[in-house]
Amino acid sequence: MKRYTIPLSLILMLILAACGSTSTSGGNAGGGISQQGLSGGNSYITCPSNTNTTAAAATSGNVTLTVSGFTSTPAEDALVKSNLDKFHQLHPNITINWSPIPGDYETKMRANVASGNVPDVFYVTPSMANEYISAGKLLNLSPYMAKNNVSPSNYYSSLLSPFSCKSGNIYGLPKDWNSLGVFYNKQMFQQAGVALPSSSWTWTDMQNDAKALTKPGNAATSVYGITLNPDPSRWGAFLFAAGGSVLNQDGTQAVFNNQAGINATNFFVSFQKAGTSVIPTNVSAGWPGEAFGKQRAAMALEGGWLIPYMASTYPNVQYGIAPVPVDPATGKRADLIYTNAWGAYANTQHPEAAWQLIQYMAGQDVQASQLHAGFALPTLKSLANDPYFTQNPGVKVLFDAATYGYADDYGPHDTIIHTDIGNALEQVMLGKSDVPTALNQAVQKINNELQA
Repeated sequence: MKRYTIPLSLILMLILAACGSTSTSGGNAGGGISQQGLSGGNSYITCPSNTNTTAAAATSGNVTLTVSGFTSTPAEDALVKSNLDKFHQLHPNITINWSPIPGDYETKMRANVASGNVPDVFYVTPSMANEYISAGKLLNLSPYMAKNNVSPSNYYSSLLSPFSCKSGNIYGLPKDWNSLGVFYNKQMFQQAGVALPSSSWTWTDMQNDAKALTKPGNAATSVYGITLNPDPSRWGAFLFAAGGSVLNQDGTQAVFNNQAGINATNFFVSFQKAGTSVIPTNVSAGWPGEAFGKQRAAMALEGGWLIPYMASTYPNVQYGIAPVPVDPATGKRADLIYTNAWGAYANTQHPEAAWQLIQYMAGQDVQASQLHAGFALPTLKSLANDPYFTQNPGVKVLFDAATYGYADDYGPHDTIIHTDIGNALEQVMLGKSDVPTALNQAVQKINNELQA
């Protein structure tokens, strides 16, 4: 779990799905720079020097798999356990020892890998994949997929690429995903006489709406059109819509200081400069979702994790979900995609049984159960027309980003990249730097790291 701007104490309670992915969109938007998105499949991850190239023989006799992942809400944890139990019913010779890891999952898993005390099957985050694939710590699933006729095209490509290396070998199957939408307070829009956001609304519409919805007052009563943090995991959606990219095609240089990056950043910070946006802490909120729930902001750019939070914490707030608006200059809409995967330890004693579990947990039945329970969006294209979306149009808005969403993971240096972009956005939003200077400095810092 990563990159949700929610206090740590709330993360495990709120997150529907996980985050991160990397792939490449074709085309020459942004001056020939290949973008990260669903329409392609580039990976920045170096392949391991040694990996399995064949699938192990079918499991015979009784085996026990140790399975682990991060903890979530009690309801979601119970659903995971239920699905693992169903797998055992279908494969009675494979016993599942489910042992979730509370707290800092990635750090604890890193210690387990270092000591060789690794579960057979476990959740793989994009940042873990960046490290573990190149180090040869994950089972190569491609031979098993070929053996069982599981086509990579069954899944959205940007959800596979953070768990693939440059050769195309796959080391994890995405278990679920999420995207961003603009959550808007219906009552505030109606009281201000502002039309609700349409499916074709633009950046300009969003700016105008935020202005009309802002009601100045004192520290306790002022209301803002939108709440935004200096967050690269929100800004990136506008960068991609403007035709830009964070890195070049092979991941060797940062390139977001071009005109597309400047345009996207000018838009992103325009709300703060106009006084129509508020940083959540300035209204005694820990994250944008809380500022939205407290009705100190009429809009928030968040993902499906906000839905259960609003239901449990602010159930009386009536809201809708609109798609991220279109850049009027390019005519494009973009979004950000977040995901995690199921993977297996390269040295598991039961690789074929591990594969059978991964195939099931990333398969149709489990994906549908997660969707119908309201926990996550399905990674399988075959569920795109599930009746759940008709019954839950807000979730459908989030799911539709599958056709225009871009990745929020940029390979082995992802954490540094996000940190430097976030620092640049903060400098601009606080009035300490102009946009070109802040972006140039961030690009230089990132390129120094990439070339080190």
